[in-house]
Amino acid sequence: MGQYNLNRIMKPRQIAVVGASEQDGTIGNALMKNLLAGGYTGAILPVNPKYKTIHGLPACGSVAGLADGTDLAVIAIPIRMVPEVVRECAKKEIGGAVIISSGGKEAGETGSEIEQRIFQAARPSGFRILGPNCLGIICPGGNLNTTFVSGMPAAGSLAFVSQSGAICSSILDLA
Repeated sequence: MGQYNLNRIMKPRQIAVVGASEQDGTIGNALMKNLLAGGYTGAILPVNPKYKTIHGLPACGSVAGLADGTDLAVIAIPIRMVPEVVRECAKKEIGGAVIISSGGKEAGETGSEIEQRIFQAARPSGFRILGPNCLGIICPGGNLNTTFVSGMPAAGSLAFVSQSGAICSSILDLA
């Protein structure tokens, strides 16, 4: 594993948005809008079998159909589908994933079992995961916003890491 894997998550050149959407009110739509509006300059690869294009970008039907070289997958689909997507991401040698999907251990025994399947899918390859039930990553210096929270704080010399999405959202509001 090494720092290169973290660079692929924190400084991605290509991002696949699994569950990307054009439907207002969906997390997949908010993720796409934040990446586009935030000025991210890398390739944005929407993944959703229901669309041919999403926000003017060609959509791919599945992770398996992505070209090699994708650095980061941002996953916002029903959690029951995430273990298979993680397996596909690891097989495609994607650098890592931010799993926005909720319904894991915070939802009880069934969710906890799904989380274990997610981790089992990632473990053999060393695939890196942030989440599930993750707010995402914001790196203002790289114009990167993989969250569903609107707005981008100004770039600066301070970093903030939070386990709590509610506290992080509050700090972002203040920023």
